[in-house]
Amino acid sequence: MFLKSISLTNFRQFGIKDNGDPAITVVFNPSFNILVGENDAGKTAIIDSIRYLLGSVSDEFDKITQDDFHCFSKDLYCDYFYIEGIFANLSDLEAGTFLEWLSFDDQNNYELRVSLRVEKKKNENGQEFIDRKIQAGHKSYESRLDNQAKNLLKTTYLKPLRDASNELKPGFRSRLAQILKAHPAFKNSADGSTHLLVEAMEEANQKIEGYFKEEYTDGHSLVQDLESLLSGFYDSNDQSKSKSRFSVSRTDLASILRKLSLDTENINLGLGNLNLLFIATELLLMKNNSEDKIIIGPQITLIEEIEAHLHTQAQIRLIKYLEEELEDANNENQFILTSHSPNLVASVDPKNIILIDSKIAYPLSEEYTELEESDYAFLERFLDSTKSNLFFAKGIIFVEGDSEMLFLPALAKLIGYPLHKYGVSLVNVRGTSFERYIKLFSRSELWLTDMKSPPINIPISIITDVDIKPKIYYTSENIVKPVYSIKNIEELEQVLIYCEENTEDIVADQIGIEYSSLKSLAKDFCLTYFEQNIEHINQIVKKEITPEYILTNSQEKISLLQNKYSKYNANLKVHISPEWTLEYCLSKSVLAPLLLEAIHEVRYKNPYTGIKKRLFDEQMAELANASEIVAYKIFKPVNDKLVSKAEVAQGLAIKINQIMKDRTKGEELKQKVLADNNLLYLVDAIIHAAVATDILEGIKI
Repeated sequence: MFLKSISLTNFRQFGIKDNGDPAITVVFNPSFNILVGENDAGKTAIIDSIRYLLGSVSDEFDKITQDDFHCFSKDLYCDYFYIEGIFANLSDLEAGTFLEWLSFDDQNNYELRVSLRVEKKKNENGQEFIDRKIQAGHKSYESRLDNQAKNLLKTTYLKPLRDASNELKPGFRSRLAQILKAHPAFKNSADGSTHLLVEAMEEANQKIEGYFKEEYTDGHSLVQDLESLLSGFYDSNDQSKSKSRFSVSRTDLASILRKLSLDTENINLGLGNLNLLFIATELLLMKNNSEDKIIIGPQITLIEEIEAHLHTQAQIRLIKYLEEELEDANNENQFILTSHSPNLVASVDPKNIILIDSKIAYPLSEEYTELEESDYAFLERFLDSTKSNLFFAKGIIFVEGDSEMLFLPALAKLIGYPLHKYGVSLVNVRGTSFERYIKLFSRSELWLTDMKSPPINIPISIITDVDIKPKIYYTSENIVKPVYSIKNIEELEQVLIYCEENTEDIVADQIGIEYSSLKSLAKDFCLTYFEQNIEHINQIVKKEITPEYILTNSQEKISLLQNKYSKYNANLKVHISPEWTLEYCLSKSVLAPLLLEAIHEVRYKNPYTGIKKRLFDEQMAELANASEIVAYKIFKPVNDKLVSKAEVAQGLAIKINQIMKDRTKGEELKQKVLADNNLLYLVDAIIHAAVATDILEGIKI
């Protein structure tokens, strides 16, 4: 059995919905779960709610405090909170064990519902106390859960910010003692009467007691000397009180365990290695799932901030170890973890991630997203640590490449929306594979209807190039010949009428690409027998380069991209360059002089000497007469790959940041940028990701 879901009402930051439903319901995977989200999203509250409901096998007492009750306004707290957990996939033996509280789900499968209601009450003397009631069963006939059943539901818990060194030291509140006491090696002899350690300690005590009773000189022993002194302190009737004996320790098992410490043979271990030792010790509390032992009840392990004190590779090794453990068919453990580490999140299967945002828990498993199996495989390969920042962001901007990645932070800062201050993650997908990432944030029909939950409200911007060459390109490069292109699926279907292929057999990646000849187009599309029908096919794919053709092509491309993403219910806006590429738009904008400088400095080693200086001055002078010809001349070294796009973008960003050091000049440039239509799509993308909060219109729950 496993914890299928947990619901919280009036617990910490989670209040109650207007219709009386719990503020949040978290749906878990049967084996591995990792809760992610920004700080104060509620990850710790979810972990603690499970502990409060089920307890831990180390028997730590969880004291309920005022802060556990939801604060609905300043200094005004609710007088109760309610936690409800649902267990699924019960075996017949488990169903029999929990028979008194058993219920059934909609498919008539076994289900166990457990609830905790904590309420502030007053006794007859007017003193306030906390009433804590754990019950189980269907809501209509729930009853108190007895201690034997509670023990079967307990979790293993690793607290955050672990002080591993102190936790593994001896003491009255020794964590190590609690862990060992719960282990099967000690559990069966909890009274200490026959345990080997108890016998060893009794033997040690006897030897030590005997040593101090031995006579050391003149017929005296240490015990006799001490008793002789004590006897003078008591009257004749209390002489028995002067009797004493030396011993090492009490011989009950709990006292023995509290005096143990744990360390490795290596000395002077750092926090990270001590933390790994502590985690390994804590995992001893997991129930032993051996073949000859039948386990009853869930095997839940809760780990907060698993990455604490661990470097990146250690984090990944640890998380991979846990995942591999769960791949064992006999392993029925359920891990529920929290993390703030993009490195760690990048190394796990996206299906196991639960995103906490706006007080809603969004599982990213296949039934609740638009992702398909191939999409998960793609994300596992390409969702690296830099991209995984998106799970901890208030807003996301997806971009095509390094140019946007390097340039946008400076532009955002210039217009007053520094990305880091607004919690916006900039994600470079290194291409145009935005759709797979958008599916990650798009909810399935099951989520929207059956679960009656809203879509993810994190604002997302896509910045992409229209990638349609302007007329000036063809004029400047003296390209007068027509091009050959299949612009859309409709044109492809028309072409295939004159060939043998079916539409489903054609890889449509080449749609929209312009070719210099029909033969090149046919080769890429794998078309056969096209030569017998050249005249008909030419009428479809042959394009004369006219301003009308370019305009129509651009409009169709923009419409195609907008429609492509409109079907997803993510809080998404697509921002497309008004012309060709980012760099070409920059060359036509108010940032053209800075772009020219950046290109010139990247292209030449000594850019402002001799003929290079004269060339720069001539181009800078031409900017006074802004035209498409001048813009293309600035952009041409980029298009011809004479300079690195990334280096140019970085240089441009540096220049913008330098200008902003002068407030007057910075404000002047800001106003020019905000009024420039060539840059409007970038400005809109930044603002949407930084401040948009409304769920997409038309989504009704």
